[in-house]
Amino acid sequence: MTYERDLAFNLRIRGIPECEIAEIMAEVRVHEAATGTPAKDEFGAAQEYAKQFPKGKSRSRGTAITAVAVAASLVYVLAVVVTPFLGVDIQESVGPMTLLPALAVSLGGVLAGFLTDCLRPVSSSSQA
Repeated sequence: MTYERDLAFNLRIRGIPECEIAEIMAEVRVHEAATGTPAKDEFGAAQEYAKQFPKGKSRSRGTAITAVAVAASLVYVLAVVVTPFLGVDIQESVGPMTLLPALAVSLGGVLAGFLTDCLRPVSSSSQA
């Protein structure tokens, strides 16, 4: 993982808004170009450098993806577990139901959320 991608990821999970991340990344690039030294040598590890910024309140796109997937899994689990107690047999219309799809959706959502935050490029500060 490049330093910029690692720094952007760590800033996202700290809740820093994208516009601020773009500004931080622009400053890092300018400083790197001006001094000619790699950003890691100048600022230290990306995770440690990201800790210098106060935690924000915004949620990353990856967090939202994970939350939606987990919510969908919970709705599915509730449908499987609760409906028999309500006297509704949904298995007659949809067939046998297991909890494996809920697990797959949850894990897929966590993976998709992580990859979204990790691999999404930083927008330029003029666009954000």
